[in-house]
Amino acid sequence: MPKIKILSADVANKIAAGEVVERPASVVKELIENAVDAGSTSIRVEIRAGGKRLIHVSDNGTGMEREDALLALERHATSKVDRIEDLECIQTFGFRGEALASIASVSQFELLTRTADALEGTKVNVEGGVFRAVEESGCSPGTHMSINNLFYNVPARLKFLKTDTTEMNHVTNQITWAALAHPNIHFSLTHNGRSILDVRACDSHLERVRLLYGKEFAENLIEFSEELPDLKVYGLLGKPEFTKPNREYQLFFLNQRPIRSRIIGAALTEALDAMVAKGRQPVALLFLTLEPETVDVNVHPAKIEVRFRNERTIYSGIVRILRNAVHKAKYIPKIETPVEPTQSDQDTETRDTRLSQRISTQRTPSAAGSRQRATTPITHPQRTQAPPVVPSQETEDTEQAPETVDTSETQTPSTPTEIVVQPPQQEIPEGVNLSLLDFKNVQLKANLFKTYIVAEAEDKIFFIDQHVAAERVLYERFVNQMQAEGIPVQGLLLPVTLEATPQQLSALKVHADIFKKLGFDLEEFGGNTILIRAIPSPLPTRVAAQTVTDLLDKLPEAPHTEVQLPEAIDNALITLACKSAVKAGDTLDMKEMMNLIKELSEAKHPFNCPHSRPIIVEMGRDELERRFHR
Repeated sequence: MPKIKILSADVANKIAAGEVVERPASVVKELIENAVDAGSTSIRVEIRAGGKRLIHVSDNGTGMEREDALLALERHATSKVDRIEDLECIQTFGFRGEALASIASVSQFELLTRTADALEGTKVNVEGGVFRAVEESGCSPGTHMSINNLFYNVPARLKFLKTDTTEMNHVTNQITWAALAHPNIHFSLTHNGRSILDVRACDSHLERVRLLYGKEFAENLIEFSEELPDLKVYGLLGKPEFTKPNREYQLFFLNQRPIRSRIIGAALTEALDAMVAKGRQPVALLFLTLEPETVDVNVHPAKIEVRFRNERTIYSGIVRILRNAVHKAKYIPKIETPVEPTQSDQDTETRDTRLSQRISTQRTPSAAGSRQRATTPITHPQRTQAPPVVPSQETEDTEQAPETVDTSETQTPSTPTEIVVQPPQQEIPEGVNLSLLDFKNVQLKANLFKTYIVAEAEDKIFFIDQHVAAERVLYERFVNQMQAEGIPVQGLLLPVTLEATPQQLSALKVHADIFKKLGFDLEEFGGNTILIRAIPSPLPTRVAAQTVTDLLDKLPEAPHTEVQLPEAIDNALITLACKSAVKAGDTLDMKEMMNLIKELSEAKHPFNCPHSRPIIVEMGRDELERRFHR
């Protein structure tokens, strides 16, 4: 039986490093936390090769004297905890005293630091956990740390790191979260000499969000703040129509510490589930403040998970606060169908009215592929919107005459009464035959709620969802075009601008070939701006930016393998078909409805859309008669 022995300091440090240092982003997180604890107002991060070759973090905090600089690199050396009771009321971000020792044990490490009142600073070089040099050196006040060749002496760990792009994205996320948690600190990030983030100090979280995600993102948020006896929450919620396809934009902070929490996530879902379309996720940035003794931040080596003393109270409190915020902000989706104004209307309407209509027709549509109606139905520019019925000569010439109901049997001759039924916006003549799948003698009857096409067979009624039907037709058309000459492209006279996040810009670089195959011509315009110069021809220009944003959010960070590429393109085609299809609330004329049903009948899979939602619902005549007890 092997004898028990004490591990060497070198092995112990490397084991500890395995808990604390998972990847370059872990190093950045630990060093930023130390910089924040040191009272820094400016933190600069420089990385190379995704952080594998170099991670340099510089701050203007209090700095350290020579003795403290040496002690900081020892295991379990910290200035933030003296007694076990201190763990119950932690108010600093770093406190374990393991980070620097663990980082230095798996890298070529250099520490340069100086206090504000010292004439010279201290420079410490450590290689693989072994001190190589300690000397005086000139430097600016604060602390400057360089980590070269991370995991150079642990090749097994180095092998498991991802591509430079993936690792850089993880670093970007860490700095983004830190910047959101501390808006009063200036953060900057460069990668291989290129600026990725540079956000100045500001006075509010909302202003910090605008700097990180762009003006349009910030304008689609609802700001609120509420306090309960044991909990204070400041939050930014996306408006009803401003949703995302995943939970990437649900960020939680506790006492300015970025955290993961199933409790908070479940409370968010509970509060907003009925107001967000199926398949979409709300945008939410929640900043919680709790007394330190009511939460345990020492349950995870990287301090990204916490344990609440009273989870039920926290859960119900967050749900109540979110629902109150929603009620106060009148978080109610608006259902409206913009109507294209006539020429006479355009001549007489005011400038304010024209501006209001332009804004209303450019609102972001609701969730693609949802069972719910679009929160803001939008008029398709290539389709005819039926004008309001007005008593004009033109209406009498083009529409059927009003129906007159004879009431002579129930009214006296001296007081004849005529009940006039106004013609609908769109008349469907009797006997409009359709070719619907394999059914015979099918006739078009009506369009309900500008959403469902109603058709009648000999003993059946069919309800056809126009959006999902168009989505199926367009999806199969796109697939056929991709296999042949490619999706037709339409150039834009004026490019559409899009403010992207660093993560989205990175995804664009990785997946530029997919966007080209889809018919998009995208160009980086400097900073975080993307120019959309061309789009697939069926896609309405008004949803081009939202479509590109959704695609960038859905595509993974790493390049696709040959096996994954077809699946990625297929998912992109599904998104493109959904965005290009007619929506609930769009008005289709007779010819458009007939063509849609004809193309649906010729589709390979006409019964379900690419999201597996039903396209056609059938009701038998016998079922209808039973409802009326016939």
